[in-house]
Amino acid sequence: MAKSESGKEMLATGKVKFVCGDGREGWKEGGPYDAIHVGAAAREEHKVLVEQLRAPGRMFIPVGDWSQYIWVVDKGVDGTVKREKAFGVRYVPLTDAPRLVLG
Repeated sequence: MAKSESGKEMLATGKVKFVCGDGREGWKEGGPYDAIHVGAAAREEHKVLVEQLRAPGRMFIPVGDWSQYIWVVDKGVDGTVKREKAFGVRYVPLTDAPRLVLG
């Protein structure tokens, strides 16, 4: 981002922020979010991500191992959650965080 003038500006103003962490846990400090897009296939929906959605809010999450589908998760104004299996996709897997192995 720091290579372009517009990217430098977004970083300087805080419009864009990079966070390193376990994506399965979301980023509670930045929420609640209007929308969440999960960029790797989870084995299951992560409830902590739904909790971080604003009401109303929408999440797109690919779910599955070999057979994957985008699930659209909508949180209504009253906090009710509706899930819809939308269409088949192929994403890389959402994996465990790397672990430090001491020899």
